[in-house]
Amino acid sequence: MIRIAISGAAGRMGRHLIQACQQNENLQVSAAIEYASSTMIGADAGVLAGIEPLDVSVVSELDKIVDDFDVLIDFTRPEVTEANMKTCVGAGKAMVIGTTGFTDEQKQKIEQAADKIAIVFAPN
Repeated sequence: MIRIAISGAAGRMGRHLIQACQQNENLQVSAAIEYASSTMIGADAGVLAGIEPLDVSVVSELDKIVDDFDVLIDFTRPEVTEANMKTCVGAGKAMVIGTTGFTDEQKQKIEQAADKIAIVFAPN
């Protein structure tokens, strides 16, 4: 079982990702992250996504739940993804990045991080 964290869990893509993960028997949504002032902090990730409760509360600080997941899926904003990437590199956690709008410098940082952790970088 691969434990998945979703960054941007309350957004359109985040909700779809939670639903998609729950449809795969090899994946488990084990963490959900949103920005600190989100009204969704504390909500159950499954209920947020319109499915059954998952007993996974939405939190705002990735570093506090870094032991709760194996892979972080990030569809947020470049500056958020960059901060999340630093946390994942420090903890040895893999990432799937679907965020768009990176500068060339930020893309270079992703390439450098990919030398240390597994990263799938697939912006649309």
